[in-house]
Order: sequence, then structure tokens, then C-alpha cells
Amino acid sequence: MPKFRPLLLLFPCLQAKMTSKKSKMSRKSSSFQEWRTLAEFGYGFNTAGQMRRMDSDGQLTEELFQFEVKAGDKAYNQAHYEALGEVITEEVYGLLEKQGKLNRVDIGPADPKSFIFCSRDYQSSEKLLVLIHGSGVVRAGQWARRLIINEDLNKGTMLPFIEHAREKGWGVVVMNTNMNTDTETGMDIPGSDTPEEHADTVWQSVVAKSEAKNIVIIAHSFGGVVAMNLARSFKSDFLSKVSGVFLTDSVHYKLSGDKKVDRKLEKIGKNYVGSDLELGVPVKNLFGGTGGIPRFSAGHEQHEWTSWSAMEEIFKDMEKAGKDTLEKEHSGASSSQAVNEEKDVKLTGKDPVENTIRDEASHSEPKNQEL
Repeated sequence: MPKFRPLLLLFPCLQAKMTSKKSKMSRKSSSFQEWRTLAEFGYGFNTAGQMRRMDSDGQLTEELFQFEVKAGDKAYNQAHYEALGEVITEEVYGLLEKQGKLNRVDIGPADPKSFIFCSRDYQSSEKLLVLIHGSGVVRAGQWARRLIINEDLNKGTMLPFIEHAREKGWGVVVMNTNMNTDTETGMDIPGSDTPEEHADTVWQSVVAKSEAKNIVIIAHSFGGVVAMNLARSFKSDFLSKVSGVFLTDSVHYKLSGDKKVDRKLEKIGKNYVGSDLELGVPVKNLFGGTGGIPRFSAGHEQHEWTSWSAMEEIFKDMEKAGKDTLEKEHSGASSSQAVNEEKDVKLTGKDPVENTIRDEASHSEPKNQEL
């Protein structure tokens, strides 16, 4: 027995090492459905916002995303891609808070609630930008998941739009129209059963209660349908406060249905559509009709690229909308003043400007006199 004592003493150490190795192998081979971070999928974003594969030491390489992780198994590879997409959604949420400097705000009349992202000054800012994504798997902050994965964050997310808005003094509200069920319970979210209902809830409880007098909406794809529904639900706000509706390859097929609102949408709206024409060139209606929101080339033919490719032109549209609104306010104030002065003349028979000159003369300093 003494002969085997060293081996017996060594066995627990060997067993511990084997257990540790087995545990690592178990974690590595666990189902990707349980992974919650990008690193667990073996990826990360570099400083240029590009998603790249990590090596065994956790360092980013130049290796691009690979869809096929299990040769010949399409169902497995698709499920893996979708699980990765869910993790990317959480990554983008985090970037909206850290890089975009936005706050997560709960939305809804009862639990479970949805949430959106807002700038800290969204309630007090006179200028407010409302961002609406399209349909499908994308969530708040995303234009196109495919571009996030295969290109970079600037092309696939709303981050450049948010940064521009912040630099130019706009408050920001980012809707989350596809979050219609609670991820933990699977229950429908009150006030967000559909994208349109979610947008109505956000507008009523957030946008309408803000101090904004100048509101611009930027919406992609089905987001255009959501924007038209908002125009239908909040006619007064669209007539008095909304100064621009800029769409990217919107799939809306009708406007609000209200003549006054529709006339305004046609005046302040632009739809940047997929086209091989240069950016900003007018594009004819598909069916040769007239009316509706004017269509312009987004400078790219592919649907998911239109928000990125039209971005700089949309920034110009935003600032013009903001400037036009301010000029209109000043013009309105001047007109009101002129009307009041005219009333003054009629009531007193005196010109207020003349009175002002006389008043100033009577209160002027005396001239120097020679002694």
C-alpha cells in the first residue's frame, strides 16, 4: 500500500485537471442557442465597426463572417445565423446607450412593456428626430442586419444618423416597432401588438408630450407604412409640427387619407428609392402616376443599402426642414406684429413707428452747449 500512496495523493489533482478540461470542452460544445455574447460565437467588432472572427486567444483577426458552420446542414446554419442575429441586437442596444448616448425608456400602459431609446434632451429640445426601422428581425437602432454582419456598423445601424442629430442640436427618439412580444414570457406587449400600434403609443406618450415644434421622421422600408399611419392618427401634429418625412425605399402604398395632411406630406416628404441613377435624381412613379410623396434615387440599387447611401442627402434635407420651420416662425411673428401695428393706427390714428421716433427723441441726451 505505501508503494501506491504517491499515486493516490496525485489522483485528486489529475481528476481535477480532467474535470476542468471536460468543463471547458462542455462549454465549447454547448448549444449556440444558449450563447449570449458575440465572443461566444467567436466574433467581435473592430475599431472600424467591422465584425471579425476571433482567434483562440480572443484577439480579432481579419477573417470575415462565415455563414456555413456545419457543412451541408442548411437548417443548422440558418438557426446559427438567427441566434447570432439576436446577440447582435443586444450589441446594438448597448451601442445606442454608450456610443449614441441614448437612454432606454420603457413604453406601454401595462406589463410586459416594450422600450425605445431617447436622447437625454428629447423632452425639452425644439427639434426632434424620430427614427423608424423596417419590418422583420431588425430592432431599435438597426437598418439592416445583413450590413451589420457583412459590412460594418455605420452602414447597417442608425448610429451615424444619431451622431449627426446630436451634433446639430436635435433631440432623438428611436422606435422599436418589431418588439411586439416579451422575450422572456412570450406574451404580447400591450400598446405594441403591431408596429403601427407601437408607433402610436410612442408618439402619444413621448413625442406629443415633448416641447418639439419641429419634428423630422426618417423611416426605412415598412417604416414608411408606419409613418403614414402616424400621419393618419395624429393629423394635428403633422400639420403643425412635422417639417420633414424622409423615407428610404418605403413600401407604403397610400398616404394618410386626409387631404390637408396628404398635401403637406407631398410637400415635405421624400422617398429615396433603390435606383441605378445618381443620388438625389428624381425617379418616376413605377406606374407612371402623379402625386404622392416624391421619389428620388438613393444612389444604390439594393433595398438594404438605401438608408446608408442616401444618408448625406437626408442630412441636408433635415437641416433645410429645420431652417424652413424657423423662418416660418419668424415670418409668422413679423406678420402678427404688423397686424397689431395696423390695428394701433386704426384705433389711435397714430403711426407706432412715428411715435417710437418721437419718444426716442424726447428721451435723447441734451446736446453739448457752449459756456
